[in-house]
Amino acid sequence: MSPQTDPNPFAPTSTAERAATETHMREIARRRWQSQQEQRRRRSHRLALDRVKLVKDLRPGRAVANSLSPVYSMFTDNVLRRR
Repeated sequence: MSPQTDPNPFAPTSTAERAATETHMREIARRRWQSQQEQRRRRSHRLALDRVKLVKDLRPGRAVANSLSPVYSMFTDNVLRRR
């Protein structure tokens, strides 16, 4: 028998089966899309945290100054700019 005459045993035969298969495929696509959106959200959040960490690593003295007071921060910035 040739491949064209062999019926596919897994193919939907009735309209109800076809509709169920289409609904199932739409559900899979919806879940995949939701998963991709969640991954994008997590990645952008992680990148933002990495940027904050990088800035803190590049200027460690600034984190200490920011925690004390705005006046001290201003003074420290002026002193550091003069150097």
